[in-house]
Amino acid sequence: MFSTIKLIIIAAISLSASAFVSQGARPAWRSIPMHSVEVHTATTTTLHMAVAAPAPVKKDQKQAVDENDTDEQDAKDRGWLVRLYNDPMNKREFVARCLTEICSLDDGEAYNVMMKAHQVGIAVIGNYHQEMAELYKMRLSGEGLLIDMVPADDEE
Repeated sequence: MFSTIKLIIIAAISLSASAFVSQGARPAWRSIPMHSVEVHTATTTTLHMAVAAPAPVKKDQKQAVDENDTDEQDAKDRGWLVRLYNDPMNKREFVARCLTEICSLDDGEAYNVMMKAHQVGIAVIGNYHQEMAELYKMRLSGEGLLIDMVPADDEE
């Protein structure tokens, strides 16, 4: 049992020892540019670990990556629409009061949103970041209103 643990420890040390390079010594067979990262321990010994530099990115690959990032960023920038549906259970005054208290709409805006939902069947309360849209949806649904949220680009 003891010899098995000893063997495992020796193997682990020998495998990890190749990653550490003493100061000033650099293997001659390495053609990859290395950056030195100092690791300070509790004792006075300083270890240097060799880290390979990242591979250069070709211009074609970089441009394709940038286009994907902008598409994702545009989706995040558009926000989320919080929508109110008409329901026969809640009174119009109650719905308008919930919109003013929870979503911080002024009285006129809350009344317009409530009336549009009442007449058309659906109304957009606002366009918000995802976290705020989720918060408004949760709180308004907790009051008994019919609410959903959709990405802003899915507007019908």
